[in-house]
Amino acid sequence: MKLIFSGIMIPVSTIDWYGRSASVVFFNGCNFKCLYCSNNKFIKVANQRLEPLYRGGDAVAIEEIEKQIHDSRMFISAVVLSGGEPTAHPEELEHLARFAKGQGLLVGIETNGYYPERLAGLIEKKLIDKIFLDIKAPLDDAEKYGMITGGVRDAAERVQRTLDIRDVDIEVRTTVFRSFADVSAIARSLSGRDIIYVIQQGRPEYAPEEKLRKENPFTREELMDLAGSVSFLKDVRIRTREKGEERIV
Repeated sequence: MKLIFSGIMIPVSTIDWYGRSASVVFFNGCNFKCLYCSNNKFIKVANQRLEPLYRGGDAVAIEEIEKQIHDSRMFISAVVLSGGEPTAHPEELEHLARFAKGQGLLVGIETNGYYPERLAGLIEKKLIDKIFLDIKAPLDDAEKYGMITGGVRDAAERVQRTLDIRDVDIEVRTTVFRSFADVSAIARSLSGRDIIYVIQQGRPEYAPEEKLRKENPFTREELMDLAGSVSFLKDVRIRTREKGEERIV
């Protein structure tokens, strides 16, 4: 079967994997419908192969994405597979991860963590070097997690299973809005783990919810205060539009 990729790509990015230049591949489709999703243009229908905002909506052969990765090799050391939710497309995800590894590149996956078994399978095949895990709410509050993700009732339990995966580096990210800023509670679930925790500045103007679009984003100084409040973690960073990623703890 000829694989078809439906998403878009940034050939060279310096912000998705701190300290590395990477090609970033965005997959369409997500099983979450998060209230504040800034990538909501990629997730219109979770279980259908979508026509992307790419070449006027034409589907893209996966070989074309491979060519772009190959052509970027001189400028990158990694490929980041993002979305949407890349693990919602397991066949295409494994295919591109295997291709990137064959090019001598590291592979990172930005994920909502809902499919721990798919991630574990890729790790067993040595196709992932790093997981960038988006944790949206305290993992011991299944009701709130479900509310933020659009009614996915088992989301918190599945994300916890992803967090518990071993044999791969995990970086946890939380995007904060004034309506959703449970940094302290999320950080407690990370205590004692050898991970990086990144608090990201939410962009209300891109949120699908009109109420959220009226919020003011957290300032850099406010994010620094949030990071300082969880200084019991080993490595806490903030990411803002004006300064990029900064280590605070």
